[in-house]
Amino acid sequence: MTSTRGAPGSGWILADFDDTLAPGDSHAGLLRFILRRRLWPLLLLPVIALGGLVYLVPSLRRQGISLIWWAITLGLSPLGWRQLVRAYCHTRPGLFREARALLLAEGHRCWVLSASPRALVRAQLHRQLPRLPHRIIGSRMHYRLGGLVPRFYCHGRHKILPGIRALGATLALSDSLHDLPLLALGEEAWLINPSARRLQQARVSLPHLEVKNWRL
Repeated sequence: MTSTRGAPGSGWILADFDDTLAPGDSHAGLLRFILRRRLWPLLLLPVIALGGLVYLVPSLRRQGISLIWWAITLGLSPLGWRQLVRAYCHTRPGLFREARALLLAEGHRCWVLSASPRALVRAQLHRQLPRLPHRIIGSRMHYRLGGLVPRFYCHGRHKILPGIRALGATLALSDSLHDLPLLALGEEAWLINPSARRLQQARVSLPHLEVKNWRL
């Protein structure tokens, strides 16, 4: 059953970004976008494939995504990186209508937490909103051996940074089972556009979850 109630009237809001506030996985989309425009990193396809296999091991996700990022961005300058992020943001569809309304009304109390690079999340929100949310926390990228890799991979339980738990959030929202630790922090928790199977799995841990079906 889909709830039609709005956000709680006070307190902090914790929100995932990809497939929660905006449709699609912009993290994976940016990697594909960069690869299509550089092409020569295809010579490193074995490294990219290895990274994909390593990523499937839950305890090695950061190492796997680091291999993928490094291979695709090897030799990319800081200026080239910023230009590609900006260009990619122009291809994105924007925010879900309901997410945009939430951020316009309650952005001053929203923390957006995403596995995508912070620069990517910030650029997308900047294009869609007159004012950015209170805080944007994403994966922090840096250069290592000539390519970009995440210094900090803001995924799953790693979103629960020191201080996040102490906020006493009144609402948490995500589309992903990886974010169950984040959803558990909210007095209310919204699961965005879930399949029946995902909803069933999520409610094993969080039976009070509310479903929100959001559209562009």
